Amino acid sequence: MKLGLSRPYGDPGFPIPDVDMGAVCVIAEECGFDWVTYGHHTVRPLDEPVKPPHFGVPYYQDPLIGAARALAMTKTIEVSTGVLIMPMQHPVVLAKQVGTLDQYSGGRFALGLGTGGASRLEIEITGGSFERRWEYTMESVQIMKGLWTQDRFEFKGEFFDIPPVCLAPRPARQPHTPIWLGGYADTVLKRVGEHCNGWVPAYEGLEIFPFLGIPMSGPEHVTYGRAKIEQFARDAGRVGEKFEIGVILSSDSTPEHAKHYEQAGADRLAITLPEIASVAEAREAIEKLAKQFL
Repeated sequence: MKLGLSRPYGDPGFPIPDVDMGAVCVIAEECGFDWVTYGHHTVRPLDEPVKPPHFGVPYYQDPLIGAARALAMTKTIEVSTGVLIMPMQHPVVLAKQVGTLDQYSGGRFALGLGTGGASRLEIEITGGSFERRWEYTMESVQIMKGLWTQDRFEFKGEFFDIPPVCLAPRPARQPHTPIWLGGYADTVLKRVGEHCNGWVPAYEGLEIFPFLGIPMSGPEHVTYGRAKIEQFARDAGRVGEKFEIGVILSSDSTPEHAKHYEQAGADRLAITLPEIASVAEAREAIEKLAKQFL
């Protein structure tokens, strides 16, 4: 199982500036971690009513620009978005960005996608549809995969009408940069099995976040999720394809928790960094986690 780090949780109520993602990845690589994943938000609506489980939109650096910097500063560590909010992206532009990132890094980038739930306004001010965010996301997945793998690609759907085109550079990884989806519902697992390459759930140690109402532990949910993904993949004719599960755990998780997730079938695990306000604090936190987990 690959072990990594997830960006520090950004408390919307007490915003602090992000520490340089490149520096964090350099330290993580020096300490022996396999991957680093960073989440995504753009602007924080100030007057939008907030409903649990979200408590507003935190301040995050751009994870694609951060990934470009981090991949240029490192040699071996993998970097992913965990997750990028797809309804705020254009799939043709994102396909170009991801293809370039993956090509320049020698195949060290993975694209984790989600649809956002913290803010309707955050999605709508970028031109996205909150109600149709999943439909938009899955149409975008089809477009990006086509652009990465076909010499002559064309598409007509609900949101996009693309005449024959060709995109370069293409991802270094074959057949393309892996696409992982975040989420918990069976509908998410179905989308992974039918169209994507992996799944990135997040858990509070061994527990599932209570607001999800899922009557099982985190490791049990991982085992359940893999079985469902493989079932949906078979139903879609994707026999024999492998799906990667990358679990993101809270900052107070332990090596014992990691062992439970490995036994449950997780392929990779990212521990959320504690609050850090400087590169020095990042080094201290990452070295401490390395001693615990590696």
